[in-house]
Amino acid sequence: MADAPAVAATGKAKWTRLATIGLLLAAAGPLLIVVGSLIWGLEDFTFFLIVSAIPLLGAFSMSRSNTWAKVGGIALAMLLCLGLFWTAFGLLVPTSFFDFMPGVLVMPGALIGIIAGIGAIKATKRNEFTAEPVAGEKKGIRIVLTVVIAAAVVSGALTFLTKSTADEADADAVVVLTDFEYPEDEMSLAAGSTVYVRNDDPVMHTFTVEDLDIDVELGPGSSKLIDIPAQAGTYIVFCRPHTMDIEDPGKDDMAATLTVE
Repeated sequence: MADAPAVAATGKAKWTRLATIGLLLAAAGPLLIVVGSLIWGLEDFTFFLIVSAIPLLGAFSMSRSNTWAKVGGIALAMLLCLGLFWTAFGLLVPTSFFDFMPGVLVMPGALIGIIAGIGAIKATKRNEFTAEPVAGEKKGIRIVLTVVIAAAVVSGALTFLTKSTADEADADAVVVLTDFEYPEDEMSLAAGSTVYVRNDDPVMHTFTVEDLDIDVELGPGSSKLIDIPAQAGTYIVFCRPHTMDIEDPGKDDMAATLTVE
């Protein structure tokens, strides 16, 4: 007796759509950084534009019916995790939209792509194809999109509501933080003076001088007045999120030498 012919698979393997959406969200993270850079007039965003291609290729690969294409999508998601793992620290700063949302999108999106992608591979082997998302996958897509939208609304509101503004006229000196840099590699401030510090970047920065017990956070577009203690000396002023070595900052660190006279 001849074997019954196999039923042709239609639609997509279960969990494929959720995995693809996860990778598309992961791609939205670096693209959001590019958008923020363009809005604020920053020029150095080429890296994020290039990196966004990794999850986009992963999403395309994941959407294919071929098992090895899905394996490739998972591999690209893992590569993204290695390259942009640091975006997860943005989850600690919900009051800075362009810090927080990449944190919400990149690593969680990549992990969703990996986990759901594994499920899609198993579903492919079991011939579980559907014309549209069903059951757990459908619920998962709704939850993921709801969380992302809610996070964007809350973070956007907090970024706007927590923006602080100081009067530059009340200061003895002005320091503007822009393009992830202090205005000068070496700065001088008078002991006991008041400095007006403004953040002209789309992400949070800090004006931190550990030896003077100064650690002031400035959200995007915020400005604050900071009192410099009457303690003469030479110190390192740096931004906590964007300085790797506060003892001996390198050229890629957001830091400067501060002389208090």
